Amino acid sequence: MAESTRCPLVVELWYTDTPDLGDSELLEALRSLSPETQAQMESLVVPYGDEPMPLLTVITPGSRLGESGKTLPDVSQTWDWEGAEAAVASCGSSLLVTEMFGAGRTPRERWNAMSGVVGQLAQLTHPAVLSWPQSQRVGDPAMFTEGDLDGLINVRYFSISNDPGATVMDTLGLHVFELPDVQCHFRGREPGEIAKMLFSTAAYLFRAGDVIADGNTISGPKGDERLVCFHEPALLEPSRQVIDVDLGDPYAAGQRVRAG
Repeated sequence: MAESTRCPLVVELWYTDTPDLGDSELLEALRSLSPETQAQMESLVVPYGDEPMPLLTVITPGSRLGESGKTLPDVSQTWDWEGAEAAVASCGSSLLVTEMFGAGRTPRERWNAMSGVVGQLAQLTHPAVLSWPQSQRVGDPAMFTEGDLDGLINVRYFSISNDPGATVMDTLGLHVFELPDVQCHFRGREPGEIAKMLFSTAAYLFRAGDVIADGNTISGPKGDERLVCFHEPALLEPSRQVIDVDLGDPYAAGQRVRAG
């Protein structure tokens, strides 16, 4: 993939009351991560690494609601936080955390830099909501742990209107690292067990890279299952490559060409 298409990591922290980026306690906390952290204009810049062009994490105030189409985060693909909608509704301002110069860094290096900063912000500025726009997930800041992949990777759920009983579940988030997400098109299985399989497979790809070749198998939710995987275009937006996991008969939905 061309370098110009690389996506920077983005996390947005939402608040009921706007935090002060000039707070000295926050600056010192960020300097515990990187002594070279600086306040620049209305932003904070946190370098990561000693290279001539270090990876940067930049904290800036978010746009105002309604400005340039700015809206509150969508909670429709957040399935495990009952308070998500109410928490989002209480918010009126945000901080945007964005990386710069991620080229040539591993996914782990990039996420370590970003999640360390988000962890300090969550602890000291008390946001009501964490939003990962690139994975379409919002999360409870009280549950955030530095390095945790939950949020960076989201598992989405969709019913298929023209195929009653069929479901598509996929992960979203790995495309930021030019890695395939994981999807499964199925019927007659418990979505919770499929979600766990998809998330664990995506976490493996995050750590190891795109190492699941077409025709390889992974372990299914049931101990004796071996499920065949193939790269293919995603069934759901955004347009990207995914690894499709075939549950086999009688659970697989949609059409597949199977060898043999």
